[in-house]
Amino acid sequence: MDSLHLMYSFLFVILILFKDVSSLTISVSQTMDKAILGDNPFTLSCTYTLGSLEQFFSIELQRKRESDTDFTTIVTFLNPSSPLNVTYAESSLESRTVATKPTEESKTATFVFNTIECDDKATYKWKAFYFDGTNKNVEKTSTFTVKVNTLFGQEEHRSLSYVPSTNLEEGDDVVFTCSGDVGNEPVGHLGWFYYLGNDTSNAINASSKATSTAPVYVSSTCSYTRTSTLQLKMVKEFNDILVRCTVQQDKYDQHGDGHVQTENIPVYYSPKITAIEDRTVAEGTELLTLTCKADAYPAPFYSWLLPNGTVTDGPGLTLTSLQMGDNGTYTCVVYNTFKSNNHTVNETAYIDISSTGGGAETTKKPAPATGGDDNKSTIYIVVGVVLGLLVIIGVVVIILCVKKRNKPKEIEEPPEKPRNNQDLSFYGNRPDLVSADHGMKNNMGSALNSSFNNSFDSSSDVKSRNEDGLFDVQFDDKPRSRRPIQLLDNMSGSGSYGDIVNPRV
Repeated sequence: MDSLHLMYSFLFVILILFKDVSSLTISVSQTMDKAILGDNPFTLSCTYTLGSLEQFFSIELQRKRESDTDFTTIVTFLNPSSPLNVTYAESSLESRTVATKPTEESKTATFVFNTIECDDKATYKWKAFYFDGTNKNVEKTSTFTVKVNTLFGQEEHRSLSYVPSTNLEEGDDVVFTCSGDVGNEPVGHLGWFYYLGNDTSNAINASSKATSTAPVYVSSTCSYTRTSTLQLKMVKEFNDILVRCTVQQDKYDQHGDGHVQTENIPVYYSPKITAIEDRTVAEGTELLTLTCKADAYPAPFYSWLLPNGTVTDGPGLTLTSLQMGDNGTYTCVVYNTFKSNNHTVNETAYIDISSTGGGAETTKKPAPATGGDDNKSTIYIVVGVVLGLLVIIGVVVIILCVKKRNKPKEIEEPPEKPRNNQDLSFYGNRPDLVSADHGMKNNMGSALNSSFNNSFDSSSDVKSRNEDGLFDVQFDDKPRSRRPIQLLDNMSGSGSYGDIVNPRV
């Protein structure tokens, strides 16, 4: 008996040494690194390998979210020989998952999410239990995140606006604001593009000019939202511009993973007129056409002002049978109206009619187009200069007149006259100035006229008669009026005397 016992022991040792006695091992797998939120199936699986002397019991699938402190079992897979399939520890998973226990052939347990929810993002641990003389277990983990595709394609998850939103004109600064869902894993960005001239195939990327806010997490959608603004200064080339906001989660182009865009936006601008050439034509030219062109929005109105004052409407002007009287400046006036204002520009062309006849039509180099505002500015400057000069001249004239009026008058001093009281004496008898001898009358008259006419109006001292019965007459040196002194005949027949009276001045 002892010999037989020893032999069995030896055979057992040989079997242990040469048979497959490796421990149970497992391998795990999953569909991809990221599950996609929504009705997007996602599979976790675990396959085990069992040694010949080991007995497999069960596999547990455990989960640990970011907010959990430890792993918890969500489902248990029983061994193939058990009449039971699986046991759910979390009943909420039963309606949207399928758990399948391993078979003898596959030795693989699978767990399929038919619908992915936000909370499915977690670390999952597979744990296999077996017996090889003692109870043992082996475990492996796998982690997956939940990708949330952007919901930007849905109107309720996006918005686009701009301010000001109406009556835009050249020079306005317009701020475009775009907001919406940008997804999760990864968190997307908002991009900006605009199109000119209704050409949606030629997108202009303006994303670098935009400003975006930090993403904001929204728990109800497991996603993030962003807001971005773009400011554009309106120019005439932006008339009918179309601005697009795109979300770029996986696609980084003008279409992105979803977009929203404006309607075509009108941009008002005043007319930009093209220069018109001066022309020289021969007298008698049958036909001459002038054309005025301008770029404006809204579309402009045209009129022509002819040298004779005539006004015609339309961009084209046709002149026939040109004569010398048709010489002159022809003015094209262009205007449009927006925001209750008229915006006017004009351009001129000089038509020179040559009387030589037979001369070829020539043109002069066009002058730069000038807007109506520039012409008005020039006129204002000229009028201001002329008025300024007139004011200066008026002030100078007034100053001269005032000075002349306030200047004191100079009294012209007459030259000193010779003494007129020499040899002037009367004798006792009163002279007969009428019947006296003609020669005496002339002599005496000359003497008297010479003396009195050259005298001045003054007070004089009349002396009493001298010894000879005559009066002495004396005059001072003060100049008086040049009016002659009148001699009055106040002598009576009985007296021999004469009165000299100065007239009043």
